[in-house]
Formats: sequence, structure tokens, C-alpha cells
Amino acid sequence: MSATIQIGRYQATVDHGHWTSKAEPIAGCLNMLARLRGVSGADPNPDLHAAMEAAERFHGEIVSYDPTEYVAGRVY
Repeated sequence: MSATIQIGRYQATVDHGHWTSKAEPIAGCLNMLARLRGVSGADPNPDLHAAMEAAERFHGEIVSYDPTEYVAGRVY
């Protein structure tokens, strides 16, 4: 479940916890942040939440994301 953020004139996308961007320094910084943050097994959409944190931290905005699929009966 990927998510894309816009920071200034650059975009970065997180997919399965790994950030990519045409601006390599931004991707490197976001990947370092991701390693420090870690991933919770209880998070139904960790990419979206990583994007939300990065957008807030670097004064950006989320431009797209894959919504979490709801499964009836699953405890979230």
C-alpha cells in the first residue's frame, strides 16, 4: 500500500516501508527516518502513517495513497 508526498517541488513515494524519489537526498533522509521509526505490526496501513509523519515533519502534503482494504471481522 503505497503513499506519495510532496515536499516543496519534490515528490517521494513509500511502498512497503521503502522510500523512493527522483531527489535521492530526500529518499535517503526519509529511509533513515523510516529505519529509526520502525513499523508496528498492529498498523493496518504503515505506508500511509509513515507518509503522514514525513509530511508533517518536513512541511509537505500527501498527494496520493492506497486506502486500506476493510475486512469484515478483522480486528484492527
